[in-house]
Amino acid sequence: MLTTTFPAQAAARWRMWPLYAAGFSTAFGAHGIAANLGSFTSGHHQSLLVLGGLLALYDGAEVLLKPVFGALADRVGARPVLLGGLVAFALARDTGLLWVARLGQGAAASAFSPAASVLVARLNPQARRGRAFGSYGFYKSLGYTAGPLLGGVLVWAGGLTLLFTVTAALAGAVAIWMLLAAVLIGAGTGLITPLAFTALADAADPERLGQTMGAAELGRELGDAGGPLLVAGIAAVTTLTVGFGALALVIAAVPLALHRRNSAAPDLRP
Repeated sequence: MLTTTFPAQAAARWRMWPLYAAGFSTAFGAHGIAANLGSFTSGHHQSLLVLGGLLALYDGAEVLLKPVFGALADRVGARPVLLGGLVAFALARDTGLLWVARLGQGAAASAFSPAASVLVARLNPQARRGRAFGSYGFYKSLGYTAGPLLGGVLVWAGGLTLLFTVTAALAGAVAIWMLLAAVLIGAGTGLITPLAFTALADAADPERLGQTMGAAELGRELGDAGGPLLVAGIAAVTTLTVGFGALALVIAAVPLALHRRNSAAPDLRP
């Protein structure tokens, strides 16, 4: 159990880092812009009313839309909703239409927040969820703290345009990070199968190539069926993280066992 749990926990912690970065970037943008909206409203009539409206737009959008996007995350999955929220947050940066930008940021945060909470819960076993949510809240709090401080420096240096640009760059970079992680996993899976079958075809006896490839296809199908069963069976009595950890150990152990077997076998070639 220990050998399974440790790599699984390490993998879970690695998967949490994009969420930490996403939480920081959205918190940084939300509070950094809110704290510096006074520079926009100071030259307008009834500036306090304008400032109150701009601040209320963000939270008002969250009040209305968070339940909607939470339900959408249950329907289509948390990751697409989270990525969509990050991308929308990055795009909501037109200071010429500041009211629209604040409304767009609030709507984007409405999509991001419930989806991020779902992923925090899913990526961590029940025994570690309190710590995981605490860590996630810590990085969001860093964003809430750094936003007004660094945001003021950015507004001093380049106005609200620079602050919106930096906020968009942060959110966009995190979205690309999450997309690249998913693409790399898919690319690795897509490369392994053709490379393995090519190596097998080169090493097989030409007169028994059909039989060899048929056996390989059978093994792949057994893996397609056995992998989910293995993970689900272990997760049913422990946690999903432990189930994935066990699968990782099996995947690593199979090629090692085959290598030892091939090394021990006598070379019968003339």
